[in-house]
Amino acid sequence: MPNLIKAIAVSISLLATTAFAQEQEKQSKLFITQQACDPVMEMSAIIVGKYKEQPLFQGSGLQFAARTGQPYQSGVMFFVNQDSGTWSLVSLYSDGTACMIANGTEFEPYTGPRIE
Repeated sequence: MPNLIKAIAVSISLLATTAFAQEQEKQSKLFITQQACDPVMEMSAIIVGKYKEQPLFQGSGLQFAARTGQPYQSGVMFFVNQDSGTWSLVSLYSDGTACMIANGTEFEPYTGPRIE
């Protein structure tokens, strides 16, 4: 019974999120953010040392300069601590710089229905 209630709650949450997202899609979005950047070894010491996060996956990505819109290609790594639930998304540049794109808490594997 608790799993059924959880499944219903997740479904309602997804429906509400989808409806909200569809309404928001009508508006153009522009986020101008500030990212903490450090040499890769210093960023790694914080993510792996302090927060005990480990790499979950890696890929390639683009970050865009706020003022000019110029794209910068980087490697991207997603780190997680499966015990504490913390996570970090980091861009890694060829000059040895690492920038924190985003981080947060409550990481957990998605166990809901497949999204088609």
